[in-house]
This record gives sequence, C-alpha cells and structure tokens, in this order.
Amino acid sequence: MEYEPIKTQLDKINTKIKELYEEAKELKKIRDDANEKVKEFKETREAINTDVKNRIEQIRDLKQKRAGLLEEFKMMKLTKNQIAEKIEQLEMQLETSATDMDREQALAAQIQSYQELYKRASELEELNETIKEMSDNISVLVNESSDEHKKVLENARTSAEKHQELLLAYNEINQLKSKASELHEQLKNLKLQEISQDSVE
Repeated sequence: MEYEPIKTQLDKINTKIKELYEEAKELKKIRDDANEKVKEFKETREAINTDVKNRIEQIRDLKQKRAGLLEEFKMMKLTKNQIAEKIEQLEMQLETSATDMDREQALAAQIQSYQELYKRASELEELNETIKEMSDNISVLVNESSDEHKKVLENARTSAEKHQELLLAYNEINQLKSKASELHEQLKNLKLQEISQDSVE
C-alpha cells in the first residue's frame, strides 16, 4: 500500500474526529442547558404547588367559618336584605312611636341585635367573595404549574435526545480513532520499510 493514499485517508478521519468533537461539545452544551432548565422549572413548579396547598388550607379554614355562619342564618331563615328591612322598620318605630322608656330600650336593644346580625351577614358575604377570589387564583396557579410541568417534560426530552446523540457521536469518535490508529500503524510500517530499503541499497 502506498504512503499518500493512507495519509490522505488518515487526514480525513482526523478532520472528521475534530468535527465530531465540536458537534459533541455543542450537544453537551444543549443537554446541560436543558438539564439546568429542568431544574429551574421544577423549582418554580414546586413553589407554585406549595403556594396552592397553602391557599387550599386557607380556603378550608374560611369555609369552616362560613359553614358556621350559614347554619346560623339558615336557622333564623333571614337574608341580609330582610335584616336591613327589619332594622329600618324598628328604627322607624323608635322614631315615630310615642312609647315609654322600657319600650324604647327594648326597641334599641332589638335594633342593636339586628345590627349585629347584619354585620355577621356582611361578614358571610365577604367570606363568599374571598373564597371565590382565592379559588379563582388557585385555578390560575394550577394552570401555571401545569405550564411549568410541560416545560420540565420538554426540556427533559431535549436532554435525553441530546444525550443519545452525544453517545452516538462518542461511539463514532471511538470507531474513527481505532481506524486512525490502524492507519497510523500502517504508515509507520511503510516508513520503516522505506528506511530499511534505503539502508539496503
């Protein structure tokens, strides 16, 4: 075998090995970036999930409080509007009726009692609004968590794909190195033959 064709083949292989190392370097960078993103998106997702759990606990507490108030109003069979009307009616009675002191005090006590009820009815209304608002916020957070999870999966898939490509590139590099080593050995033998022929002549 002649020296030049082997040398040309060896140069081509060495060039290909160099290209593969560059490709492997790029694949490794993409894979490592994807792994870093997986970590970041997981952390974000976990933080959102923790926030959701805390909010669910808060809603549970608020619902218990609301249940007590609802039971109270259910037993009285009164709405907030009915309570407001009753207060108005009693205040009108207090202002317009000529009554004795005991009757006035009784009406004032009744008004105060209904005002307390009205306050509790307002509290119930606010609780309902707060619970609804918090539930809506939780829905938004759950969607955000789902988006973060999708990003985790996308980047994990990218990482796995690039890792496979990287393994294939390293495998090809090893095969080419083995071939280059054989060619190098052939070149060395040719050189030795040339030297020994030169010395014989």
